[in-house]
Amino acid sequence: MEGPTPVSALIHAATMVVAGVFQIARMFPLWIEYAPQAMSIVVWVGVFTAFYAAAVACAQSDIKRVLAFSTISQIAFMMVALGVSLPGHHGALLDNHAQLGYMAGMFHLFTHAMFKACLFLGAGCIIHAVHSNEMALMGGLRKYMPVTHVTFLISCLAIAGIPFFSGFSSKDEIITACFAYSPVVGWIMTGIAAMTAFYMFRLYYGIFWGTENKEAHEHHTPHEAPATMTIPLIVLTVITVGVGVYTTLGGFLGWGGSFGSFVSASGEDYTIHFDVQIAATSTIIAILSICLATYIYKGESQPIADRLYKTFPKLHRAAYKRFYQDEIWQFVTHKIIFACVSTPIAWFDRHVVDGTFNFLAWGANETGESLRAWQSGDVRKYAVWFLTGTVALTLILLCI
Repeated sequence: MEGPTPVSALIHAATMVVAGVFQIARMFPLWIEYAPQAMSIVVWVGVFTAFYAAAVACAQSDIKRVLAFSTISQIAFMMVALGVSLPGHHGALLDNHAQLGYMAGMFHLFTHAMFKACLFLGAGCIIHAVHSNEMALMGGLRKYMPVTHVTFLISCLAIAGIPFFSGFSSKDEIITACFAYSPVVGWIMTGIAAMTAFYMFRLYYGIFWGTENKEAHEHHTPHEAPATMTIPLIVLTVITVGVGVYTTLGGFLGWGGSFGSFVSASGEDYTIHFDVQIAATSTIIAILSICLATYIYKGESQPIADRLYKTFPKLHRAAYKRFYQDEIWQFVTHKIIFACVSTPIAWFDRHVVDGTFNFLAWGANETGESLRAWQSGDVRKYAVWFLTGTVALTLILLCI
């Protein structure tokens, strides 16, 4: 996240951060065959991570940090999808339950790559325009950056899970697989999907609507990014919409040739069939979340948001500080690991280990110094040592 924005887009969209998801998917037969009980751990770690990252994203003010925690949450969605892919009987990869979760996790990895790359590159255009990552220095940018505004909005709709955008199909299939695994997991993931829609439109309104920071804009008048930056946004947006329309219609109409035709747990075609009830429920909840974000953040003044901050200052501060994860790890590493573990080990290493080998080296050196006189090269001294040794040996033998 801290690196150049194009690099962030590449890493968050389809490479390094999703390597763990691909590893589990690639080795899925081994998980099912030898460690099926571990899949439940994958599910609940994923559920916790998705909620934690979404909660943190709701309070961040750095636009790239919001997108970074969004990525963590979306990766957790993929992990949950793979985790709920337990077959109906041992090793049965053709089971529909396993097929659905597996396909949905990989499908979301595919769709997430499009809209998340577009969001990060859009953030790059915005930062290029206002010379800052902070939402406080933005607001009202829609009139200055129409292309970035439209592409960013479409990507927000995609990640929120609105029909006819790419994120809808994959996220709906994940939630369907979660409900098949456990209604509790299904409702929790539906709630986290609602949080996703909320924090993304909080970000959208904070950047493109809200109160314009005219004082900051006097020094750096916002402007649309050059074509070298906006053309990739347009291309990714077209792909996001195209894939969304095709997969949404295919899911409702039962077309073949869906994503399951390319990637499935068994290697055979798996056609998407939406559960209309789950799709409608998740869509309504996503729309309600967007409406809530619109009600709170769209206006130039934000009295409701300010009132919420004042009502729950500790909760907001905790979420903004990522629930003090950095402070916890600083305490654990410095006060416990370094002070209680590393320092004694370092003392033992310096005084015992190093001392032992230093003593051996000193002993070898002193022995050499003592024996040096015996190797003087003087034949007379050698004769004296020879005669002395002979006499001593003779006396010992006589005494025995």
